[in-house]
Amino acid sequence: MTDLTSPEGLLPSLGGWFHPLTALLVALDAPIPPVPSEVFVIGSGSLAAAGRVSLPLSVLTAWLGCWLGDVGLYALFRFRLITVLERWAWGRTVHRGVRRVLATAGPASSLAGLFMLRFVSGGRTASMAAAGVVGMRWRPFLWLSGTGSLTWSLYMVGLGWATGSTTGLPWWASAAVGLIVGTLLGLAVAAVIAWRRRGKGRA
Repeated sequence: MTDLTSPEGLLPSLGGWFHPLTALLVALDAPIPPVPSEVFVIGSGSLAAAGRVSLPLSVLTAWLGCWLGDVGLYALFRFRLITVLERWAWGRTVHRGVRRVLATAGPASSLAGLFMLRFVSGGRTASMAAAGVVGMRWRPFLWLSGTGSLTWSLYMVGLGWATGSTTGLPWWASAAVGLIVGTLLGLAVAAVIAWRRRGKGRA
């Protein structure tokens, strides 16, 4: 009998619901950054390395969830629908959280900045909200979000697959290693972005 309380048994036991749940969590991660979508995405790569899920389907799932979440958050700010959330306590909490992340990460000054911010903790929320606030046109936004979502998905699933293929650890331990590596690389990207902004500020 599968032990649903153990890391080894929980995610694989979801069966056919694993990929839909992953897509949902990745979409929700846009307005609610604390959602642990990275664990599922990197975990899908580790499971794929073990032959337990499909690698292409894992990438497709993460991409669709990421893209839908981007579009939803962008629309909320583009059309001022974010004020609808003020009707409920949970909505006000989400709105405050989005604003806090946007204030912390700061607005991106270029399309490249919007693309790169998604690899930083909270940066996806800030970049998509910023795109909506400044009224970026739909066509460039959809192109930027689509390519950025695909790149992020390949990167995150690839981290799980690489660690699962090379470490020989259980899928959940490989996912943890991938998450640590991804966090460190995200911090490096954040440092580069901050350094470039300071340079522009001095100029």
